[in-house]
Amino acid sequence: MPLTDASQVRIDAVMWPDSSWPTLRQEWLDAERLGIQRGWLYDHLALSGRPAFHDAYVSLSAAAEATSTIGLGTMVTAPNFRHPATTAKAALALHEISAGRFVLGLGAGGAGVDSDAIAEPGLARADRTARFAEFVGTTSRLLKEQRVDIEGRFFAARNLDLGGGAGACPGVAVAGTGRKGMELAARHASMWITQDVVQDPRVGAPTAYEEVSRQVVILDEVLAASGRGTTVARLVVLGYGGEQPLASLESFRDCIGRYAALGFETIAVLWPRGQHAAAQRDVLEAGLAELADH
Repeated sequence: MPLTDASQVRIDAVMWPDSSWPTLRQEWLDAERLGIQRGWLYDHLALSGRPAFHDAYVSLSAAAEATSTIGLGTMVTAPNFRHPATTAKAALALHEISAGRFVLGLGAGGAGVDSDAIAEPGLARADRTARFAEFVGTTSRLLKEQRVDIEGRFFAARNLDLGGGAGACPGVAVAGTGRKGMELAARHASMWITQDVVQDPRVGAPTAYEEVSRQVVILDEVLAASGRGTTVARLVVLGYGGEQPLASLESFRDCIGRYAALGFETIAVLWPRGQHAAAQRDVLEAGLAELADH
């Protein structure tokens, strides 16, 4: 599909917190200069063998001060090591510091180092789903209400006033590849997030594109049932799994065109890293320039 058919698509980037701040600061400035609409930042606790992996909220605060127009967001904050109260407090501060450019991205969080470090290791899938629902609901209330008093199964917010509800609060995006996550997005968020990861890696299983297409059908059903309709924006992250949008300009055009046709208003790519970073940066710059021309 030609990029003329995707001229209204926003291109975001998933950024990295894994280097010295002067290097990362320049990447944020480069992303803003190229026309990236929003930079999303990984939110993990453990280094997991990396030389550095800075706190997402501290890094986003620095990025907000360094830049002036690019949006910012977490991709994604999860209850593996975050509490709704401290998450909402940080989000409200970032909303103010960034002059309204921040979006709080929330996800369930999988098993692994972050979860095992300080949360309950081996949490069953059903419990993880229930915890996420409580996390999203409590965080949303803390952002929107002046005082919250909740005693939940996983989290408590006892007679707590964080400054929420006093004015405009940050937008919320919810990542979810299943119906329950989509229902949370319909209930609490202004944006739904998914990614190009194949759910079934066996030979002959659906491709990443086919899997995302299946999810879109479910989302449409969920939004219709909730009455939200088209009021929930859609973002897909490409580059995690089956798609390679920065492999070449032709690949960029193909990926953006196909996912725009699925109804995604925003497509995020991974900010170039590794031995092919320079070539990927060239592709991204050329692709953004083409979209701007249309």
